[in-house]
Amino acid sequence: MEIEELLEIATELRDSIRSYIAETEDYGEIIVRRAQDVTRKIDMFAERELERELASRSYCARIISEELGDHVFPKGGDPGFTLIFDPIDGSTNAILGIPFFCSSIAYSPNVDHVTFDSIQASVVATIYGKTYYAEKGGNAFVDGKKLPRNFKGKTKPIFSIYTYGAESIPESLIQFQKGAKKVIFRVLGSIAIEICLVAEGVIDAVMDVRGLISGYDIAGAALILKEAGGIVTDRGGEKLRSEVGQMHNIDLVAALEPEMHRKMLAVLASK
Repeated sequence: MEIEELLEIATELRDSIRSYIAETEDYGEIIVRRAQDVTRKIDMFAERELERELASRSYCARIISEELGDHVFPKGGDPGFTLIFDPIDGSTNAILGIPFFCSSIAYSPNVDHVTFDSIQASVVATIYGKTYYAEKGGNAFVDGKKLPRNFKGKTKPIFSIYTYGAESIPESLIQFQKGAKKVIFRVLGSIAIEICLVAEGVIDAVMDVRGLISGYDIAGAALILKEAGGIVTDRGGEKLRSEVGQMHNIDLVAALEPEMHRKMLAVLASK
């Protein structure tokens, strides 16, 4: 699948999701409860819309997704590729009317052994209009502009640090936040978009120490950051190499600049 077609699918999904929200009063209703998360009507709508897009193109694919898990669509078919799909990343924002959420799609030509390294293209389509995308070995872009971008007027580093719900928070991270008088903290509620903002140069680093991230949450954004020249690893500095569908309970450190990445790893490693 070429990046142009992946962009078309992502754009159609975003348009459908916008219409669904406008027309459906109870789109945030919970229909399935899981151990660490829930599925809402809007999540399932987005899942079905992806299936509709694939059917309209006569594609059969393996889909690794948050709501429907690891499956083949159409059922019983012979898949030609794999899509890693997070239908709504930032679903709490979505149901509260906070316009900061997205759909994330990553494409791998592999059907078996789908790792982060096998992902060839990805799109993160934000509900507020920006579209981030990348092809492996082909740079990363937002709305046609190459990433990272240059910004005027930014005076302080910006960090997004997810700690809420963590069983334990490293003391070094607590002290970093207490002592950071010349930085800005923003926790925006969509890890995929925030990683893309790192790729864009808006946010300097994202850290998540909750151990709640799964592979489908970040597969699309991770390629975009990598192609922009950035780095995403676990908190131990190890690259994400496992099969995407088997990656759960991940901690994460993402940065555009290698030195910034090293500094954030050092913060987490110090006592």
